[in-house]
This record gives sequence, structure tokens and C-alpha cells, in this order.
Amino acid sequence: MKNIKVLAVIFVAMIVCTVSMHHAHAEEFGPANPDSTTKWETTPKVVDTSSNKLRLMKSEPIIADISKWQGNIDWAKASKMIDLAIIRTQHGSTDEDTYHKKNEAGAKKYGVPFGVYAYNLAVSSADAKVEANDFYNRADKDAQFYVIDVEQNTSLSGESMRTITNAYIKQLRTKTDKKIGIYIAHHLYKSFNLDTSNADFVWIPRYSTSKPDYDYDLWQYTDKGRIDGINANVDLNRLNPNLTLDEFLNTEPPEEDNSESSEENSEENESETETASVHVDYHTSNPKQIILNKDTAQYSNSNLEASTKTATLKKGQVLETVALVNSTQDKKALQLTNGQYITADKTVAIKQSATIDSYYTKKPSYVILNKDVGAYSSTNFTNSTKIFNVKKNTILTIKDIEYTSTGIPRFKTVSGSYITANKSYVNPLTSKFKDYVVKKPSYVKLTKDINQYSSTSFTAATKSSVLKKGKVVNIKSISFTSSGTPRLQLTNGLYITANRSCLIAY
Repeated sequence: MKNIKVLAVIFVAMIVCTVSMHHAHAEEFGPANPDSTTKWETTPKVVDTSSNKLRLMKSEPIIADISKWQGNIDWAKASKMIDLAIIRTQHGSTDEDTYHKKNEAGAKKYGVPFGVYAYNLAVSSADAKVEANDFYNRADKDAQFYVIDVEQNTSLSGESMRTITNAYIKQLRTKTDKKIGIYIAHHLYKSFNLDTSNADFVWIPRYSTSKPDYDYDLWQYTDKGRIDGINANVDLNRLNPNLTLDEFLNTEPPEEDNSESSEENSEENESETETASVHVDYHTSNPKQIILNKDTAQYSNSNLEASTKTATLKKGQVLETVALVNSTQDKKALQLTNGQYITADKTVAIKQSATIDSYYTKKPSYVILNKDVGAYSSTNFTNSTKIFNVKKNTILTIKDIEYTSTGIPRFKTVSGSYITANKSYVNPLTSKFKDYVVKKPSYVKLTKDINQYSSTSFTAATKSSVLKKGKVVNIKSISFTSSGTPRLQLTNGLYITANRSCLIAY
């Protein structure tokens, strides 16, 4: 009888062990996102990013979207494979993701760029505004973009999902100047008819070897990705083949196209030689100094005829003008100090402001704010054009530089809003700013021997004494070179590098 009891105990233990093993296996390789009940068309393939083949032949960036369903992530390991993380902030307003702060902190600690997303459960436009506010307030402000995840028809107000999503985006725009994307279920794309023109990018899930049927920037192609440091399946994503990761994140300035096709030249010449129309507002006197608001043709003749074009002058150039000249075609031209002519159109040749030296006149890739500033819907900064405030130390991506009618430069951001270009309020940032400390720390610990300098210009002439590895130094302020490279000023007045490879900031 005793032996039978022992055998029974062993048998029960074996059953429990087997069930536990199956349960653990199911947890480890379950769906990456249990919130979604849709299979996204097909059974997704398993993509193991930890395989030796993928480690050696990593031909595309690994982009993973993660949430609490991935549990505790070992970011020291995961960061070696993940090129971009998209972290869930909330599932509707009432369910904040319990792991998003851990994941944001891990991504930042190990240098993984990240964006954030929120699963939409808004039942109306008014509710969408609430969700948008909660999303922004909860998400880490170092996120590079925001995404609204639209996977089901949540409307209880009679409004369309298009209307609700537009309200969500509009409210987010009042909070942030960063990119806003939409995640749209592939099978609902047509029926929802979302206004994708309101978003900065579109992200579509389709678990298939076939790409989405609709225009996309990001394609979620499997929920069975496997990454070292994550003990669960992960959603993996691919960029549109026409996009690089840098372009998607706007971490590199666009290449300048200096080519001039015959078609472009033809259009430009036509516009410069047509009969002057009554709406053109010409200068009425010689402005003496102007700045170009667009690429502009230069001519050897004041009639600005196509056959006399000598060059194309680039937007942003500052020029001296010696005379205002009437052409024979009822136009007006400005004569430059080199004897050549350009149009006297005020919207093209803007009279330079007397305070121009207080502003940046060249477009940087990024800026960091020295103070809180306003974001506006036009270059005319008034209470009626103000959209929202942007906080000190925010980093913004700059798309263009434009000018007011009085010649004051404004920076146009990637989202279309305008901010000041005043040197007292903003600093340009190098495109490699992620390699540097960009916000003033209290002190730093050196991980290498480094030089001190008497100015932000690091040259042999400004070099001072060497600080040894392991030394802890207090930081008085942070400054930037003209090219946007950060420098740390010590309490002794000297400057050291802000490169993260040389120090740890506290």
C-alpha cells in the first residue's frame, strides 16, 4: 500500500510538471500582443534575430514593438540587436502599461532609439482628446515619435473612426512637435478610411510574405520575433524599402540636390520673364541688404530675361544691393554689388532686419531649446497663431528656415509649426547629438584621460591641462559650438568634451 501511495505521488508530480512545462512554453512563445484578437491574415513566421546568420548578415534594421506582454527585458542584451524600439504606453486611458517606464529607461540607458504608442479605445472625439492627453503625459519625453494604434471600431458617438482619429492627432499636436504616426489594421484600412495625410507616417500590420496593399512607412510582418534578452515573442517590423532608419527618425539632414534639370530651368525662366502681374509686391526703394527667401535666378540684364541668366543664388544668401531698377517689362529689379540683377519682389528678396545678427540664418538639422518657447502656425508670431508651448531642453528636428515680411528668420519644424531662430532661445545641434550629453549634468565622472580647453573651440592653442580617468568634476554650464557640438564648462571656467564615450553624466 505504501508503494502504491509513493507511485501515485510520483505520477501526480509528473502530470503537474508536464502541465507546467507546457504552460511555460505557451507563455514563452505566445502572441507578442495579446490585446489584438486579429490574426492579421496569415500564420506569421518565426524570425529568430539571435541566429548566427542574422548576427553576421544584418541587412536591415531590427525594429521591435514591445509592451508589458514581453515582461522584464534584459536591455543589456536586447540593445545589441534592436535598432529601434516602439514602446506601448497605454491601452486606452484607464490601462497604463505597467512596464513602459522600465522599457523607456532601459532603452535610454543602452542607447536604443525609441518611440511610443497607445492602443486607441476612444469612443468619441471628446474621449480621443482625453486619451491623447493621457498618452502624452505618461510617455517619456525623450520618445522620438508617437503612434496611435487603431485596431477596432470603438465609436459609440456615431462619429466615424476617421473623425475620432483626427481629433486624437489634433490634440497630440497641441502637446508635441514630434512625429505622430497611425497604426492601422490592414483589414480595416478601407472601411475606416482614416485621414493618413494628418499623420507623419503610416504603420500597417500584415503577417504575410506579401507587403501591405496600401502605402506604408512601417510594416509589422510577424509577431513571432525572438530577441536575446526578451523571454517572449516580439512583434518585428520592416521599413518601406525607400526609407532608411535615419530618414525615418530624421537623424541625418537630407542630401542637397544641386542638379538643375532643363524642366526646372524652363519653369524658373518662365516665371522670371512673364509680364509682371498686379499682385507682385516690389520694393519701392533700395533695401541695401536683403536675404533670399528662395532659390533665385541672377541675370546680367535688369529685364531679367531668360537668355541673360548667369546663376542661381541659393535660399538664405545675404546680399548687398546698390540700386532699385525699373525694367522695360514693368518689373523692378535689384542691382547687386557684382553688377548683376535679381527680382525686387519683396517675398523673394526680403529686406534684412537690423537685428539679424541675433538670429541663425542657416538651417540646422536639429535645435535644442535654451528656454521655453512658443510654437506657431505661421512665421507671424501672435496670440492667434500660437499653437502650444515647447519646454526648455526639448530637441526639435528642423525642416526649413523661413522669413517674416520684415526679414526675421523662423525655424520650420518637421511637423509644420514655427519656432524662433533667436540665438538666445535655441542652439543648433550636430546630427550626431546622441553621442553627446546635451543637457547640463550636475557632475561627470571621466572614463578616459581628457584635455581641458580655454574655449569651446578645441585647438592646440586653447588646450590646457589634462584631467585623469576616474576624476569627478562639477559642471557649471553647457555650451555649443557653431556647428552644434556640445561642450561642458567646468567650475574653473575651462571646457571639456561632452562625448558620452569619455564620461558618465550625473
